[in-house]
Amino acid sequence: MAVITISREYGSRGEEIAQQVANQLGYSYFDKELLTDVAREVDTTEDKISEHDEKDEHGFRAFLKNLFGPNNPGLAHYPYYPGIAVDVSDEFTNRQLELDANQVTNSFRHVVENLWERGNVVIVGRGSQKILAAKPDTLHLSFIGKIGVRAETVMKAEHLTREEALEKIQTIDEQRSHYIKRYYDVYWENPRLYHMIINTSLMSVEQAVKVIVAMVHQMKADV
Repeated sequence: MAVITISREYGSRGEEIAQQVANQLGYSYFDKELLTDVAREVDTTEDKISEHDEKDEHGFRAFLKNLFGPNNPGLAHYPYYPGIAVDVSDEFTNRQLELDANQVTNSFRHVVENLWERGNVVIVGRGSQKILAAKPDTLHLSFIGKIGVRAETVMKAEHLTREEALEKIQTIDEQRSHYIKRYYDVYWENPRLYHMIINTSLMSVEQAVKVIVAMVHQMKADV
């Protein structure tokens, strides 16, 4: 199995399950690690890339303004992205940025495709289920859960009130949904994108890991 992609609702424990699956299979795990590779491609920092990471268009525009300010050359000298125009604006020392918002997203795509060629990896989010939809030797998984159960998970993990947890879940899920729709033109909730959808409200982390590992072994045996 070349690649397992993971889509997850916030608080569904998808990252935790993905890490354990990667450990049991001996696969490399890529979540925030993707930011390192993308930052290297566009000659910036992980912190700046994370401001865009799985955000909707509004968040991405703010990210670009920060990334390509006068003290951050960003993509301007990167050979993959020629033709970026920089003019003058009051907001950034009278410099206006005319950038295509798809440039950094294209870098995510490039990194994900390279990981598929490398093989034996688990990739969390970043539109990987769409980027690799037509690739063989992939397993696309989605993790969902009842809102109440997810809220309890977030409350315990992040020491939030129930109201704060519910608000954070809604915000992050909406950002991820808008990001996928805006840049990949798919609805992340679409079940046809996935080989399997796991409701972690009805299954423990340990059970989910066992099911996925068994599925990977069976798919390998059937090749």
